[in-house]
Amino acid sequence: MIRRTVAAWDESARTRTAGVQWLVNRELIPEALGMLMVQELSGGTRLPAHSLPGAESVTFLLSGKGDWLTEGGGTWQLTPGEGVFNPPGTRRSFETEKDRNAVLLVVYGGTNDPRDALPHAVNGGGCGCRISRMADHGKHSPLGEAGGFIDMGVHWLATSQTVGTRSVVVATSTFTPGGSHQLHRHPNADEFFLVLQGGGQHLTKDGPVRLNPGDLAYIPAGEWHGFQTDPGVTTRTVYGYLGAGSLAQAGYELLEEET
Repeated sequence: MIRRTVAAWDESARTRTAGVQWLVNRELIPEALGMLMVQELSGGTRLPAHSLPGAESVTFLLSGKGDWLTEGGGTWQLTPGEGVFNPPGTRRSFETEKDRNAVLLVVYGGTNDPRDALPHAVNGGGCGCRISRMADHGKHSPLGEAGGFIDMGVHWLATSQTVGTRSVVVATSTFTPGGSHQLHRHPNADEFFLVLQGGGQHLTKDGPVRLNPGDLAYIPAGEWHGFQTDPGVTTRTVYGYLGAGSLAQAGYELLEEET
């Protein structure tokens, strides 16, 4: 497990400069199955239209507001918790609300390095699709069938079933007081887990690791991990898999309790 803290969460740093913070890339973690960055944009900033021929991505708005710019001059207004999935070759462009910074979490999968983005033509290729929330509940849901959690709810945002991803999954989870997810692992995919609100203990076989708002845990494929929210605290997160398009593709194995 690798722990990172998102710089944009530091509200005391009022004079910080907007920019990019790489959380996962192949220089930081050579064996990573995808890439992950946080980008803070100043109010009124527009990202130039660009595309990646060999990579798909999910852009998730962590804070602020803005418009995703579609082909033909249209816009999709995004608020925190909303985002866009882009298959390879589709148009990516975003403009923040005036006088208010926006913070984006961008998750990449596929063969292209996102730093090799190309300017996107005015027309052609599409502009991706908005991601919507699909609740995971009931015994026939993916996690319901897998088991191993208490007082945890999931909303799947970008998966192979919802929008046709191939190498990334993005979801949000809520742990109500007493909530936990026991030790488990995914043999075919890496996982990222970013605490948005609340806090608790990231569980490992070697003992717990503290996670506060703005802390991210990166878990390589096959590593045992879990989470326990603090007593009396509701914890909200955004998490996902790199190298798979669904929980089924990532694989899911619970650690058997010793008797």
